Amino acid sequence: MNKYQFRTVLVAILAIVASVVLWTSAISSVSLPQISQEVVTQFDDYLRTFFKADSQKKEVSVTEVTIEDLGTHFARSVDQTHVTASVIEHSQKVTAEEATVEVVDGDTGGDLVEPPVVIHPSASELDQWDISRAWSIAIPSLGIRAPVLLPSMKNWSSRAWDVLEEQMQVGLNHGAVAYPHSSGPGRKGNLIIAGHSSPPTESARNSEFGSLFSQLPNIEVGEEISIVTAGSPVTYRVEKKTIVSPQTTSILEQQQDESILKLITCYPVGTTRDRMIILAKKIED
Repeated sequence: MNKYQFRTVLVAILAIVASVVLWTSAISSVSLPQISQEVVTQFDDYLRTFFKADSQKKEVSVTEVTIEDLGTHFARSVDQTHVTASVIEHSQKVTAEEATVEVVDGDTGGDLVEPPVVIHPSASELDQWDISRAWSIAIPSLGIRAPVLLPSMKNWSSRAWDVLEEQMQVGLNHGAVAYPHSSGPGRKGNLIIAGHSSPPTESARNSEFGSLFSQLPNIEVGEEISIVTAGSPVTYRVEKKTIVSPQTTSILEQQQDESILKLITCYPVGTTRDRMIILAKKIED
């Protein structure tokens, strides 16, 4: 860089510095518009009112109750929601404002109180498991009389044996239970009915039918068993008593030649080691 170029750069830098100094001093001397204290106070009051009103909004807590019929269980799910929530009952929607009850007295001071949740009674255990009351059984010589329940064919047809076993156990707490594939009373085929000789579970111990067939091992060949239907009773005569292992599934097989009644219960009484089978044939009119 020669001396002329250096001089030119130096003059440019000095000009920029002078401009900055000039504008800085000029701006500091310019007076800004004045805002009155009254305007400032009004603006502060507006902001304070706005944010105070927003912070004082009350939350409404609404309990939503859903009852699901799952076929095997009563499900109760509870969901806590706020302000926009609604209570759903029998497909009718109630807004949060309608679901809230205002209680005014000296203690509450008018606070909003969450209303109590009302749960309608569920379907009975038998309905949950798709079990119906079909007939009743009477064994006069043993003083036995009880309802006979019939599960749906769903689990038998789908070969869901574990679920079928649960279904049967539920039914056994309410009486004797016929296997789903049984023939009807008096018809050709096997009517197969099970009952507890002693309660194997806590629920069975709490049931009046937990020991329904405790006296069944004492029945004698030739004694009569009646299955009472909506019409006249169907009477069977005992022909044979056998004891088999729990794995002997052939006792559940069907036939279409005779009208047979089979009663099944655990044996010896007080255990689940084996099964006693009482075979009886219909007494023809």
